Amino acid sequence: MIHVLIRFRRYMRPFQRVLAAGCVLAVVDVALGLAQPWPLKVIVDNVLKAHGRGDSTVTGFWFEASPRTILAFAVVLLVVVVASAGLADYWSTWFMESAGQRVGNKVREAVFAHLQRLSLRYHGEHSVGDLTARVTADVDRVQDLLVQVFSVLVPNVLLLIGMVTVMAFVDPVFTALALAVSPPLIFAIYRSANGMKQASRRARHHDGAIAAAATEHLGAIQVVQGFSLEYATSQHFETLNQASLDAYLEAARHSARFGPMVDFAAAISTAVVLWFGANQVLSHQMSLGVLLVFVAYVGSMYKPVRALSKLGYVFGRGIACAERLDAILREEPDVVDRPGAQHITRVRGAVAFEHVSYSYGRGPVLQDVSLTAQEGEVLAIVGPTGAGKSTLMSLIPRFFDPDEGRVCVGGIDVRDFTVSSLREQVALVLQDSVLFRGTIWDNIALGRIDATPSDVLAAATHALVDEFAERLPDGLHTTVGERGASLSGGQRQRIAIARAIVRDAPILLLDEPTSALDAGSEALVVEALQNLMQGRTTIVIAHRLSTVRHADRIVVLAGGRIVEVGTHDQLIAAQGAFATLSALQAPTPAWNDGGVPHHEAGVLRIDG
Repeated sequence: MIHVLIRFRRYMRPFQRVLAAGCVLAVVDVALGLAQPWPLKVIVDNVLKAHGRGDSTVTGFWFEASPRTILAFAVVLLVVVVASAGLADYWSTWFMESAGQRVGNKVREAVFAHLQRLSLRYHGEHSVGDLTARVTADVDRVQDLLVQVFSVLVPNVLLLIGMVTVMAFVDPVFTALALAVSPPLIFAIYRSANGMKQASRRARHHDGAIAAAATEHLGAIQVVQGFSLEYATSQHFETLNQASLDAYLEAARHSARFGPMVDFAAAISTAVVLWFGANQVLSHQMSLGVLLVFVAYVGSMYKPVRALSKLGYVFGRGIACAERLDAILREEPDVVDRPGAQHITRVRGAVAFEHVSYSYGRGPVLQDVSLTAQEGEVLAIVGPTGAGKSTLMSLIPRFFDPDEGRVCVGGIDVRDFTVSSLREQVALVLQDSVLFRGTIWDNIALGRIDATPSDVLAAATHALVDEFAERLPDGLHTTVGERGASLSGGQRQRIAIARAIVRDAPILLLDEPTSALDAGSEALVVEALQNLMQGRTTIVIAHRLSTVRHADRIVVLAGGRIVEVGTHDQLIAAQGAFATLSALQAPTPAWNDGGVPHHEAGVLRIDG
């Protein structure tokens, strides 16, 4: 637990004053709690005994007075002490819990921000569901841990220390007898707590798998229903859920042991104190008031012990979650700014790949690729699946860095620019257009933080978004839903193009922007792309070779290497890899009346 506090101590610094105030009030609460049995001692030893002797005056606290006066003063003092302790406990708990909640929020923000900085490699190796579970449920568990540490652990530990100190000061031997059962109790609690922590760690691992499975299956619900996979996916989910349940039940079983163990130890200690104390009172070696103080302390001492033992479940679960969060925070991004990296405002010049090689760790994806896209040129990259097309494009905004070689813009290595300023020079339009929850307007405006309303309107017009938006109930202010599910593929793609237009970046990257569209939608998207590509260095990946017919140059990749470069007509005439790919995509032959096959071919034009 200590290492959790140390690991997250930087998130506590802004709340040091609140924590300090809470600790001071906790000390005051403990001191007042220790004082509560003493008015009872005075009443028993001074007032009640004096009444039996018929004394007119007795000594109580710091003065002499009649027994009734001492009684009244003791009763009033007891009420004041209890009330003051209640106020101190209220404000201490409020300060501690509020600090714990705020620290938890800071941790959540830090984890989410750090996840966004981590490289695509990391996100490719971890499921979205598991990472979401860490940002939400795991942070909640750590937040519970911090709250309990501040509001329960600290006050109760202080109370225990205070009680033992006062008891030892009054009668060391008697204190040793009262605490005789503590060592075996501590050992038993430690063993149960350790088992509970292991079970909680397994439970959180299974919870991450559950979140990942739920995200995956619900995100592909159309495939699940289309292939009648409901039973299979439900069985898989039930298996994961049962594993999580078993782990949580084991943790709960360990937690359930704490209460009975503490109660049994408290009963033994109370019996020991009563036996030896009563004998000492009968032999006049101890006053009845002191015995009552010891009995009160023993009874009160095991209340915080019980409270602390109950924290074992929260601590075990919280520590397991803290380890999962710590694993994220310790992960370093693959792509970082070089020392002395310069911030650029507007990049100009060619985009060049110089002897670039890259591997995901499973074999080379790109091998010694050298290629240059001139400023303002439309460069198309084609090739079979797995040839390295998307990887090559991803090196430009530094989603990855090459293992060998370098990528340059305007003759300067992109690693000499800050990552943020480099990516401001790039606009993306992907095959699967990602829209965020909000309105069409909001999604277009995301292209540039400082985009004005006129910029958004102009982009919507150039991308032909207004063509379908005017038919929607609220026009550009229509809510699109999660990932734009309420729109067609072509409509989502045009919004993505509008977002790229708003960005007004000199480098445009198009990753198969029309491959999933029908002919009608593709024609509209192509027209929007023509508006977007004007005056920009454009690199476009396409599986439909007809869409790159009028690119300035076409690059053919195969096996991570460049096998051909040229215009469309040059590559067709060369009868090489591009001509083979083009022949494979030729329309299915239709038969005329004479039994002679002929082709009905047509192309969609992208003008550079």
